[in-house]
Amino acid sequence: MRRLSLLLAVVTSWIAIPPANAQNYSRDIAETSAWLAMQQLPDGAILYTSTRIEPYFANLAAIGWLEDGTRIPQVEAWMSWYIAHLNWPDRWGEYGTVYDYSVAGPTETSLDTFDSADSYAATFLSLAEALWNTGDPGAQSFIKDTVGQYNLNVIGNVITNLQQRNGLVYAMPTDQVEYLMDNSEDYRGLMDFARLDGQAWGDAAAASWYTAHARAIQAGIQSVLYVKSSGLYHPYAGSDAPNLKTWYPDSVAQLYPTVQGVIAPGSSRSSLVYAAFNQAWPGWVDLSFNSQDEFPWVVVSYAAFLAQDKSRVDRYIDTIQNRYLLANPMFPWPWYSAEAGWFMRVNAGIGARQP
Repeated sequence: MRRLSLLLAVVTSWIAIPPANAQNYSRDIAETSAWLAMQQLPDGAILYTSTRIEPYFANLAAIGWLEDGTRIPQVEAWMSWYIAHLNWPDRWGEYGTVYDYSVAGPTETSLDTFDSADSYAATFLSLAEALWNTGDPGAQSFIKDTVGQYNLNVIGNVITNLQQRNGLVYAMPTDQVEYLMDNSEDYRGLMDFARLDGQAWGDAAAASWYTAHARAIQAGIQSVLYVKSSGLYHPYAGSDAPNLKTWYPDSVAQLYPTVQGVIAPGSSRSSLVYAAFNQAWPGWVDLSFNSQDEFPWVVVSYAAFLAQDKSRVDRYIDTIQNRYLLANPMFPWPWYSAEAGWFMRVNAGIGARQP
């Protein structure tokens, strides 16, 4: 009965939301793309802040940037930067990781650390497959010959080397925690790379190997992190039951299995999670969560898009337009590169569903 009441609550709340004005999705993509171009350095690095490069955020930005079909060269420049900065090995003995960097004028200095090893690798693999899927012959040649299967295998092995017997993946050698958000990205990254192995190199054996590791992550998420009594997920292995009064990580993390394809959008499990999230945070479309977290969290609107919840997506886009896009200067902090990437993705997705 609790699950049914959650589903009824979210349906009722959809009806209560007035229809949004028609969105100029193409304009949103163009304006966001132009802003992101100003965050890219001459060597291809994409800034997180004016003084810092965080490759995880840059990967997410670049995936969204592909929604602007004119930006393939800029995405390739970012990917070249990433490959050029792979560690062989890092200070923990891991190959294929990438450190964060500080920026001062033209000088980029390694910080000799990263927020996570697994998610950096996973999102780069997803970026490689997304670039391939543009169908652009030059981009596909770039993936096959410049990035190359060997480099991508080394990056993929960052994830598999951190994978544990329960199927889940540690964030990094010194942060031996199995996070729901990271593991959802790890699953997606390995599945994307498995497809790319088949498409770009016709390597069925590699595709099968990475698919098996991805399926083990998926199984680990469902067996270790899933809370049967509520239908929700632990934000990390060993954590208390999720408290949906807490925005990050407890609430936001619930959406990542759907966003990253661990569970299918529209499935009963995904719908239950989405209903619970909206019941806990009915004002998220107006950034009500900013009382706890200053960032706009555009990825949440992408989860709404996957749920085919156009009313909420359009209301959220209105909010972002008014708060960030129409601001002077445009897109002030705490807007940053990864938010731009997700914003282009959600505008492209919802725009493609227009009649």
